[in-house]
Amino acid sequence: MSPNGDFGCFFDTRYNIKMVKYVLSCILILTFVTLYLGYKRNSHGLFQQIMNLHVVSILFNVIYFFAAEQLSLERDFLLYLPFAFLYGPVLYFAAQAVSGKILSPRKIMAHLTPFLLGIVFYILRCLYPVWLDASWLRHTHHTLKTLTLLFYALYILFFSHQKNKEVYHAQWKLIQRLGFLTLIGSVIYVIFAYSNIVHGNNGNSGDASPVSGFLYLILLTSVLLVFRYTINGFMSIGADKDDPEMEPKEGEVKRYQKSMLSETLLDRYEQNLYALMIQQMVFLDPELSLQTLAKELKIPKHHLTQLLSLRLGENFYHYVNRFRIDYACKLINQSVVDLTLEELAYKSGFNSKTSFNRYFKKQLGCTPSEYRNL
Repeated sequence: MSPNGDFGCFFDTRYNIKMVKYVLSCILILTFVTLYLGYKRNSHGLFQQIMNLHVVSILFNVIYFFAAEQLSLERDFLLYLPFAFLYGPVLYFAAQAVSGKILSPRKIMAHLTPFLLGIVFYILRCLYPVWLDASWLRHTHHTLKTLTLLFYALYILFFSHQKNKEVYHAQWKLIQRLGFLTLIGSVIYVIFAYSNIVHGNNGNSGDASPVSGFLYLILLTSVLLVFRYTINGFMSIGADKDDPEMEPKEGEVKRYQKSMLSETLLDRYEQNLYALMIQQMVFLDPELSLQTLAKELKIPKHHLTQLLSLRLGENFYHYVNRFRIDYACKLINQSVVDLTLEELAYKSGFNSKTSFNRYFKKQLGCTPSEYRNL
C-alpha cells in the first residue's frame, strides 16, 4: 500500500510528481494572491479570514507532500497527516459566520478536536513508527477521515442552508461549491480505499495515478473558487467607488422616456423587484450588481435601468443601499453583542466600512456609531 498526502489516495510518484509540481505552483501563487487581495481590500471579516485559513491549510498539505517526496521520506507517514480533519470544520465555521451565528469556544474546540488529536497521533506515529504500525489502525484512520469529510459535506449541502435564510448569496454559493468538492473527493477516496483494503491492492498499479490526480485537481479547484470570490469582492469595491453618488442624468431619463415601458410592465417589474429585496434579501450579497440583479428578475438589464430611473428615480447603488442601511439599523437594534463597524458593514452587504459609513450618514444624517448611541 502506497498512500500519498493527506487527502488520502494511494499514489505512484512516477506518474504524479510532475503534476503535483504544477498543482503546487498554482496553489502557491493563488494562495498568496488571495491573501494579498484580502489585505489590500482591508477585509478583516470573519468569513474572509476563514476562507484564508482554508486555502492556507490546502497549501501546507500539498507543500508537505511535495517536500516529503523530494526528500524521499517514507510515504507511509503522509497517510496520517491531519489536514483532512480540518477541511470539514472550516466549512462549518464559514457557514456559521455567514448566518451570523456566534460559536462558543467550547463548540469550536469540539469541532477541532479530531484535527488536534490527528496532530498528536501524527507526531506519535513519526516518533514510534513500529509501535503504531498496524493494519487495523491504518484502516481506522481511513474510515475516520472519510466519515468526517462526508459528515461536513452533507451538512453543508443539505441541512445548514435550510436553517439560515438570511445569508450572503455569493458567500453561500462559495461554501456550497466547496462542500460539493469535498463530497466528491470523499466519495472517490472511500471507493479507492475500499478497493485497496478489501481486494489487497498494494497501490503499485497505474490506476492510482488518475485517482490521486483528480483529488489534487479538487484541491486546486477549491483554491480557485476562494481566489475568484476574493478578487470579485476586491474589484467590486472599485465599482462601488465609481458610481455611488451619481443620480440618473436628465438626458438619460429623456432617452428612456422615448422608449418608455408600459405602466403595466413597470408595475410588475417594481413588484417583483421589491419582493426580491424583501423575501430573498439579495441586497445582502456584497457582489450584487445591476447585471446579476436583472438576471435574478429575469428581465433585460436595460429594462431594470429604466425601472430604476423612471419609476424609482434612483440609480442601482442608491436603491440597493437603502435596503442595506435599513438592515444595518435592524442589526444594531436587535444585536445582543455589539458588532464592530466592519462586521456590521459586511453583514449588511457592503464591501467596505468607508462606503457603509458614507451611505449611512447620507440616509440617516448620522454615523453608525452615533445611531448606536441614540
